[in-house]
Amino acid sequence: MKRQLALLAVLSAAVCGTSAVVTPAQAAVSTVTSARATDAMVVANGVRLRSAPGGSWVIGYLYYRDYGQILSVSSSSWCQFRLGGRSASGLPAGTVGWASCSYFATEDGVRFSYRAVDALGA
Repeated sequence: MKRQLALLAVLSAAVCGTSAVVTPAQAAVSTVTSARATDAMVVANGVRLRSAPGGSWVIGYLYYRDYGQILSVSSSSWCQFRLGGRSASGLPAGTVGWASCSYFATEDGVRFSYRAVDALGA
């Protein structure tokens, strides 16, 4: 059943023009949508910046008022984020990783998602 779902996700992604990410270790399927980069700011403390969506290894941590751009969004509410300046935790500007979309807001204060997935103490 999982193979059929993965195949369906890959086929639908190919038809819709998005890319599908299928990780055997997680047995999860998510679709990544690339769009124009959107300026965003971190609205929480201790947000894990990861190497890939989900349970991948942690690159570093983001803190309130760290800023940058959302490069893409997965169907499972993960945002690919590029850091605009040195983070409060010491990550250098230009670092790219994935974090839950619930911890980002645009310049006008609009949150990407209200579903918290991966922060310290969550």
